[in-house]
Amino acid sequence: MQVFERQALTSHCVGAQWPDFLGQVQLGESFIIETESCNPNGPIEIAGVKAGDNVAIHIEKIEVVGPFKAPNGGPFFEGCGPDVTLEYREGYFYWPNHFRLKASPSVGNVAVLPEPTAEVMEAISEYNYGGKRWRNAKGWRRVVREPRDKHCHQDCYAVTAGSIVHMKAQVDGAGLCMDDVHAYIGQGEMSFAGIEVCAGVQVRVERSPGWKADWPIIETAEEIMVFSSYTTTYVHRPALEYVDVIREAYRALREVVAAKVGCSIAEANSIVATAVDIRNCALYGLERFISKEKSPTTCDIAVVAALPKHVFM
Repeated sequence: MQVFERQALTSHCVGAQWPDFLGQVQLGESFIIETESCNPNGPIEIAGVKAGDNVAIHIEKIEVVGPFKAPNGGPFFEGCGPDVTLEYREGYFYWPNHFRLKASPSVGNVAVLPEPTAEVMEAISEYNYGGKRWRNAKGWRRVVREPRDKHCHQDCYAVTAGSIVHMKAQVDGAGLCMDDVHAYIGQGEMSFAGIEVCAGVQVRVERSPGWKADWPIIETAEEIMVFSSYTTTYVHRPALEYVDVIREAYRALREVVAAKVGCSIAEANSIVATAVDIRNCALYGLERFISKEKSPTTCDIAVVAALPKHVFM
């Protein structure tokens, strides 16, 4: 089995404007991507995949690597407080006193390379916030993590072993990347982080059968979830609020349902309106999350719109 090792993070296309593929796999081939937090590993070419193809990324196994620390942020901290060192045994994380939490590993960022449009290349070249500009030393790795958008960084607890992420390839070969594995993440990621870990993620990629994957679709044994997000990475896009992201998730789920069964959007609306479950993935970028002064605008949020698969006859 091919293993794309963590050491590639310090040797492969570091800071480059656009990457070469780290390696190639075949459709249906199982392989392992070694990850660390906040630094995507890849991109991996999926042989035979063309831009516009829908792919199904199967998460087969997640092996987390210590040390383990709990985050300590939230709305009453600017950034994060000091981490809390955890002990891991028999499937649980133990705090120094009082508390324990059952481990639930998930992949925070399943990504494909974006189409290298003018706005993508601008974000690769520089940061631009509040009229201030500076060079982006991360290079291409920034745009397979920070924008979220339709190609990366879901921060969803459900992207765990046994789940499938359906995405649309935006370049030939797809360019699969991964990072940001959580040994545990709460819905909303209220501490700006989960239990962030290094990991080995075993995956395989197939062609996606029967789902309209415009926004990413996360499929579990019992549900489908359509991802929607907003960040300020692409500075020329209009500013959005939480309600806009929810409305987009709802709109996209109606399209997924209509395409799946071959009905109109109007017909799909009733089952979505009745059964949809909106769940938060990341809310730490909400306006006034810390304070009116320190988080004056919404800058980074993500949700999923979930629907049980048993609604389809």
